[in-house]
Amino acid sequence: MISNKTSPLNSPERENEPLWVWVYLPGQAEPVLCGRYDRTRNEVGIVGAFTYGRSYLEREDGVPLDPIILPLQTKRYETAALDGWFSVLLDAGPDAWGRRLIDRAIGVQDERGYLLHARGQTVGALAFSDSRETPPARAHSTTPQTLEYTLALHARVEAGESLSPEESVYLLGEAGSGGVRPKLTLEDGGALWLVKGISVKDSVELAPVPCVEAALLTLADACDITVPRHSVRQLDGKPVLLVERFDRSPLSGGGFGRWRYASARSIFWSNPEVAKYSFQGSYTNLARQLRVWERSPTRSVRELYRRVVFNALVGNTDDHDKNHGVVAGADREFVLAPAFDLTISEKLSKRNYLALSFGTKGGEISLENLLSDCAVFGYTPAQAREIIDEQWKTLSSRLLETIVANGSAEAAAARTIARIPGYSILDLG
Repeated sequence: MISNKTSPLNSPERENEPLWVWVYLPGQAEPVLCGRYDRTRNEVGIVGAFTYGRSYLEREDGVPLDPIILPLQTKRYETAALDGWFSVLLDAGPDAWGRRLIDRAIGVQDERGYLLHARGQTVGALAFSDSRETPPARAHSTTPQTLEYTLALHARVEAGESLSPEESVYLLGEAGSGGVRPKLTLEDGGALWLVKGISVKDSVELAPVPCVEAALLTLADACDITVPRHSVRQLDGKPVLLVERFDRSPLSGGGFGRWRYASARSIFWSNPEVAKYSFQGSYTNLARQLRVWERSPTRSVRELYRRVVFNALVGNTDDHDKNHGVVAGADREFVLAPAFDLTISEKLSKRNYLALSFGTKGGEISLENLLSDCAVFGYTPAQAREIIDEQWKTLSSRLLETIVANGSAEAAAARTIARIPGYSILDLG
């Protein structure tokens, strides 16, 4: 049943209540208390503040939440950006699908409420509680035995059907997986996987989205782009995509370690100029900021350009600043995270634009624009053109067969790839 009640977390008096921030340190299965976030309203507006705990700062293994704007120091960090929120905290919150599940089970929340109710399987290594004495809720993962049941509940939610209170509460365990489409986290074969099925909103005339995304991940790998392990399974005659979570790693003593993650949005907002002036994210800006976030950024910056080209050729116009990021693994150093959420937009036309700009013509998908700012990424125009041609050779020769191999009907796959911008881009050459 859909709840229309308002949670007490939304009441104005809770605005001044602290949010306790916990972090999973490298190699540990349980979180430790990291610090306190407060959000208050004054005569100027809303201000957010974060302070690391003294005991956390005294740890030899402590890591910063954001190494640029939240370094490990004894001070009170404040921000008026993003309605008083530090972006790296919001990265750990649920997206549209998770919020929908929380709204059904508990009622509409504010940002604080969504962070508290995400139940642990959010991206990255952060978790939250409303008391320093109470650790965050333990992470929940679907098992192979409950996978079909959970996907069936997702389908009912998408269709607007009523759920029992018990079913709604059960789905809270998957509220942290993020994204607009239904997702869940599956524990299987000693790894954690993001699982994506078919949405009721998908076009029946085109190839199933799980088949397309799996094919794009495979071919991105062939184009020297880092991607997670992935596969497609057939459940009840429908394709389901499994993508290994790059922010999780099995621990020798059991359980899973969690790696810190910061989205491109957080990277952009870590630049002081962004906080002071108007802001528009771009691949060129991300390339420059990677040189600040990474110790050895050359490989990541050059790969970022290959991702720009790939997204442009296939028409992945959903490449917004939350679909890119950096991840810190066992060595605690941030590097460009593997590519994810690759897709072919259903709304392609004769003139298309990537969500993030990348050249002198903004996000316009054209050969001229792809070549215009390639030097920012470390390539000459000749080298950039070679990348474009090589990627198109791979895509034009293998995309159809790879989508079909992942479970799509050939006719639907052909209709899907007939729309991609690569054909018109290379016509200009």
